[in-house]
Amino acid sequence: MTAMTHGRFRLIAVCALALAVSLPIAIISIAKLGVVCAFLWLVVTDTTIRRKIVGRQPDVLLMVYFATAAFWISALWSSASGAAIGKSLSQHGNLLAIPLVFFLQRSRRDAVIALQVFMVGQLVLVLGSWGLYLHLPVPWAHAGSENGGSHYAVFSSYLDQSIMAAVFAAMVWHLRGIIPRPIRGIVVPASIGLALGAVFGLFIGRTGYVVALVLVTAAVCWEMPGRWRWAALLAPVLMGFMVSLAAPQALDRLWLVKTEVAAVDQSTTPLAAETSSSIRLHFWKNSLLALQKSPWVGHGAGSWSSQYDALEPGFSLPAYVPTVGNPHQEYLLWAVELGLPGLVLLLAILAAAWRACKPMEPPARRAVQSVLLAIAVACLFNCALFDALIGDFLCLSLALALGFGLHAPASSPEVVRP
Repeated sequence: MTAMTHGRFRLIAVCALALAVSLPIAIISIAKLGVVCAFLWLVVTDTTIRRKIVGRQPDVLLMVYFATAAFWISALWSSASGAAIGKSLSQHGNLLAIPLVFFLQRSRRDAVIALQVFMVGQLVLVLGSWGLYLHLPVPWAHAGSENGGSHYAVFSSYLDQSIMAAVFAAMVWHLRGIIPRPIRGIVVPASIGLALGAVFGLFIGRTGYVVALVLVTAAVCWEMPGRWRWAALLAPVLMGFMVSLAAPQALDRLWLVKTEVAAVDQSTTPLAAETSSSIRLHFWKNSLLALQKSPWVGHGAGSWSSQYDALEPGFSLPAYVPTVGNPHQEYLLWAVELGLPGLVLLLAILAAAWRACKPMEPPARRAVQSVLLAIAVACLFNCALFDALIGDFLCLSLALALGFGLHAPASSPEVVRP
C-alpha cells in the first residue's frame, strides 16, 4: 500500500467517525470499528505509525492507557456480573478514541479536514432539531422526536444534544479560521446562533444550560484584554437576562432544581418526591456509602449497580427490581469502581489534557480548554464520558481539538489569531 493510499485510509476512518457522532449510535459503533481496523492495519503496514507509538507521547494519552488498564484489571475483583463487566469495559473504552484518532492524524491538514467534517455533521444535526420544531419533514429523525422525552433531539436525548450543541458552538467560534473565508462570515454566526438557540429554546437539559453558560463566559473572558477579563463574569448574567426574555422556560427549569431539592428535604422517604434532582441525590448518597466500603481499590468495573442495590432497604425482597444504570456523576462512578485512585486518574486525564494545550496557539488552546470545561461540568451531573453517544462525542471532540493543536501549522495560517 502506497503512502498516498495510507493517507487516504487514515483520513477516511477519522472523518467517518467525525461525521458519525452526529448520527445514531449504531453508525457510531460501525465508525469506531473502522477506526480500530484502520489503526491495526497501519500498525502492521506503516513504519511511521509504529515509531510514533513507541516514541514520546503526550501525557494525556498515557493517562488514558493507565485508566483503561485499571478498569480491565479491576474486573478481577468486580462484584458485578460478567455481562455488566463487559458493558462497563466497553463504555469506558470510549476514552480510547483519543489516542486512536491522535495516531491516525499525521498533520494539521488532516486535523482541519476532520474538524470541518465534524462541524458539518453537527450543523446538520442542529438544523434537524430546528426542522422538528418548525414541523418540517426531517426523515432521518427517530420516531417521537417532537414530543415525549426527546424534545426535538434528532437521534439521542435532549440531554445529550444540548451538551453537544454547546460544545459545537464553542468549537466553531474558537476554530472559525478553518472555515473557508467566503462563507465564514455567514456560517460562524449562524451556526453559533442556531446551536445556542437550540440549547436554551428547544431542549430542556439543565446540564446543557450550565455547560453553555460556562463556555460562553470562558469565550468572552478569552476575547477580552487582560485588565478587563473580570467583566466576563457579567456574561452569564447578561446571557441569563436575554434567555429570560427569549426562552423563559430555560430559567424556569434551572430554578426548578431548588424546588426539587427542597422537596427531598421535606420528604420522609428517599425517593418520595421522584424528580431528576431527588434521584441524583439518592444515587450520589449510595455511591458515597459504597466508596466508603472500599475506598482504595473500589468494587471493580461494572459494579456500581450491584453496590447501589446492596444499600437499598428492599434489596433482599423477592419483588426487588435490580438497578441498571449509573450514578449520573462520572466522578462518583470512577470512585466506586476504582476507588479514590480511580477518581485521581480521571482528574489526571483532564489535567494532562489541559497541560498539553498550554503551548498551543490561542484558538487551538481555547478549543481544547472549552471541551475540557464541558467535560468537567457535564460529569458533575451525568456520566458524560461513560454514556453512549455523548461519551463518544466528547472523547472525539477532545481528540480532534488536541490533534489540531498538537500538529504544527502549515505555512499558510489556518487559524484566526486574536
